[in-house]
Amino acid sequence: MSPQRSVVPLESNPEIFTSFAHSLGLSSNYAFHDIYSLTDPDLMAFLPRPMKAIILLFPLNSFFEAAKDDSGDQTAVLDPRDSTIKQNPVWLKQTVRNACGLYALLHSLSNNPEVLEKDSKLEHFLTHNKRADNRYADEETDAFIVSISEMYNENSSLGQTEAPSAEDEVDLHFITFIEFQGHLYEMDGRRPNGAKLIGRASSGDLLEDPLVKKSAQWYMDNADESSKMQFSLLGLAPNWD
Repeated sequence: MSPQRSVVPLESNPEIFTSFAHSLGLSSNYAFHDIYSLTDPDLMAFLPRPMKAIILLFPLNSFFEAAKDDSGDQTAVLDPRDSTIKQNPVWLKQTVRNACGLYALLHSLSNNPEVLEKDSKLEHFLTHNKRADNRYADEETDAFIVSISEMYNENSSLGQTEAPSAEDEVDLHFITFIEFQGHLYEMDGRRPNGAKLIGRASSGDLLEDPLVKKSAQWYMDNADESSKMQFSLLGLAPNWD
């Protein structure tokens, strides 16, 4: 078996995510923004709306590692077999070590196709490799990842802090919260069962949805005390311009 490919992780930086996203096909009308709170009205007031995806960076620990492999759902208020679910969101299995930021970005964009420019790199991949269950084949996804590897390397080198090497063990992980056809999902390419259903969306704006706040708070509440300052949030929303 060939060794798993590794990359230098992306920094949780809205400028890096925006630059990379625009290269993949995100419309210039959208950008990523720092989110400093999901509960403080003053810190939320200046953010553009609606928030179409929220990316959470959190510190890994043994509890989170066990939870991702658990078929149970600690925040679900809805049976996954709910008949109102007609289609699964786009989910991509993470096969590249330290690339969770890339998969978080792809999950954000792929489940909001209206923000993508037609015939862009990502729109082309999604259109020409689409499967009925929206779980893209690993070999097709891997080929796409290879095709954008130079673009990835350019963006992973733009951080404001010194980046670890691709071979380093990184204890921070990105996941994404998205709304798809009226339901909320947690997207993590490392989960064995694909997208994790959270529940029904109650707002057209993820920044206002209580289930997103509850899910993010679950991670904060279960983090090791020594690493509670290592969280960060990015949101995909209209550009300031």
